[in-house]
Amino acid sequence: MIYSLYPLLKVVSGISLHPPKGSIVALDYEDGASGNMAANTDAILAGMRRIRSEGYTPMYYSYKPYTLAHVDYQRILKEFPNSLWIAAYRDYLPTTKPDYGYFPSMDGVAIWQYTSAFGLSQGLDGNIDLLGVADNGYSKQPVTPITPAPSKPAQSTAATDTDYAQTGVFKPSTTVNIRTGAGTGYASVGSYAPGESVIYDHVYIRGTYVRARYLSYSGRYHYVALGVNGGESYGSRSSNAQTYSHTYYTVRSGDSFWSIANKYGISMYTLAVNNGKSIYSLIYPGESLYIR
Repeated sequence: MIYSLYPLLKVVSGISLHPPKGSIVALDYEDGASGNMAANTDAILAGMRRIRSEGYTPMYYSYKPYTLAHVDYQRILKEFPNSLWIAAYRDYLPTTKPDYGYFPSMDGVAIWQYTSAFGLSQGLDGNIDLLGVADNGYSKQPVTPITPAPSKPAQSTAATDTDYAQTGVFKPSTTVNIRTGAGTGYASVGSYAPGESVIYDHVYIRGTYVRARYLSYSGRYHYVALGVNGGESYGSRSSNAQTYSHTYYTVRSGDSFWSIANKYGISMYTLAVNNGKSIYSLIYPGESLYIR
């Protein structure tokens, strides 16, 4: 979960709103900067130090042009490595997929906000958590400090270790776990069952297993096993993404999120979010809903 600075101020003032210790509290800096870059940066660092002193994970939120014009962000990174949460996107039209041509090329970006209109909803942000920092405070594992990512992937002793970009569709023939990284040492956050499908954009071969990476609806990358390297396959896959067509449903009288989701074997919460709604939103006959 991600919080702004405002909830922290409530916590500090004693009002009973308590995000878990270690979770993100972001300092939103988009307006009101002075003409003194050093003074601006000093003020930001003072705020982030206060957030850290209260036991939370401090982050700096803004957009690239404003930051470059008013802030010495390298000073921030020197004290708080990989602490930038940067918004950068082409326009304000609704979208569910990031346009990587607008990725903010800056050191220390941990979270990228790629839209302010996720799905069909203006005001609902879409973010990619590049380093998993949004999980801080919400797992049973102790929170570890954010450290700079290595400039190159660690070398493996396995001769078969490799990865390559490939877009395709994977349809499992057995239940496969969804993991937060390309290895069995990463946390399992769910599973795909036979009959379901997932669109992936990268393939990893790590020792025993072949895995695919895909962008989840949460904006985070997740991974599923395609099979054993040189052995058993866990399903079928097509490397031609154009063979996959999206599914839409036209609402009929008497339909509900639950009945439609049940028909397609998906969560009604996922169905609602993918269409910029909540499960309490009204839907109308003739309305087209995105299924997958």
